[in-house]
Amino acid sequence: MKTFAMCAATIAATLTVGTARADILATSVNASSQAFDAGAIFPVVLDGSMNKNTIKFTTSKAGPVIITLYAECAVDGEPIDWMDVDILVDPAGAGGYSAILPTSDDNAMCTGSEAAPNGVDDHWVGAVVAGVVDLPQGTHKIKVRTYLYGEGFGQLDDILLTVQD
Repeated sequence: MKTFAMCAATIAATLTVGTARADILATSVNASSQAFDAGAIFPVVLDGSMNKNTIKFTTSKAGPVIITLYAECAVDGEPIDWMDVDILVDPAGAGGYSAILPTSDDNAMCTGSEAAPNGVDDHWVGAVVAGVVDLPQGTHKIKVRTYLYGEGFGQLDDILLTVQD
């Protein structure tokens, strides 16, 4: 009976699937509202305490990294106006920023809305833009940019950027 119990315990331990775990490599927070005019590319201030547009992080090995940007987002405009938000990464040794998929094209983080009864045109939403990129081992840099399609202006507030491997 002891042999059976020991074999069962060994098999159970062998078959136990380890818990998946993602390490957080970097975070930044900016609780200040930022406004962006239509028709131009604007950098987003990611670290409000240091007024930084660029965040650095280091990977200990090559592989995929998940970059997530949460923000409250509003567009002061019509329903056809929208704010594009791109996450840009400068991989270690590569010497240039490029937008990561799926943020690399005209993705809408938020859109305008019909005028509210009180006359305010913007409509705030909590939104997430995220992407995955394979990176070599080393120190990398992240920037985020916005572009407002349409007229008026857009805003981001309460920004949280996280990098996980």
